[in-house]
Amino acid sequence: MQARILAVANCKGGTGKSTIAVNLAAEFGARGARVLVADLDPQGHAGLGFGTIEADAARTAHHAFRQWDASFLRAIRATSEPGVDLLPADRSFDGRIRLNDPRCLARALAPIRSNYDLILLDAPPSAANVIVCALLASDGALVPTLLDHLALDGVRQFVRAYHGVMLKLQATLLGLVIAPMNFDFRTNMQRFVLTRLLGSFGHGQVIRGIRTDVSVAEAFGAGVPLRQYRSRTRAIEEFGFMADEVARRFNVSFRAEAQRASAA
Repeated sequence: MQARILAVANCKGGTGKSTIAVNLAAEFGARGARVLVADLDPQGHAGLGFGTIEADAARTAHHAFRQWDASFLRAIRATSEPGVDLLPADRSFDGRIRLNDPRCLARALAPIRSNYDLILLDAPPSAANVIVCALLASDGALVPTLLDHLALDGVRQFVRAYHGVMLKLQATLLGLVIAPMNFDFRTNMQRFVLTRLLGSFGHGQVIRGIRTDVSVAEAFGAGVPLRQYRSRTRAIEEFGFMADEVARRFNVSFRAEAQRASAA
């Protein structure tokens, strides 16, 4: 079995990419999946969500952008979340790719892909070349967004870039889904922006997201996924719904489930 690889990406920062990568990984891990989170953003926020702050620059997710024979085997770290591993970020990475190969990340991930059921790539918002590499390494894209006018424009920019990569570089992705984050429907503007989002992309591409819940930010401050920080909160249930949608849309299957089915 080969892992599904999903890029968690958007052209705009602050939309909840690391929040989704960390907590979706924890949700799938709790279901028995083997998950790897590759932190491609030099801010290292996905790592912070698992309590990892510093990393050896030679053993990070960014090593793939510097060396042809890059191997991730010595860079992978176990997390405190069952079934979830981390490829930490190099927080000094300047965004430059020293290899003239947009498929360098895909090549580096290939030897470890069979070790996992799901690999989530937490992509940076401002490094277009890294986003291209993430898309070319992926089976699909998960696009988190806030429900405001600037964020809506960011989604549109990303979707244009996504289709541009598919056409120019002949990528064969399974599609993309958009996930609203940190929203409160008591706000007229957010209801209006959601209507515009659905009008632009349709109900088929917009999945159920995560409403405002202070526990999500508090969990990042504690350096653990929300499941560890507070097991009973609305956002836990909503991340469960998101995992269901992602599994269905991108046909994510777990070898543990396959083994149980085979045994039965």
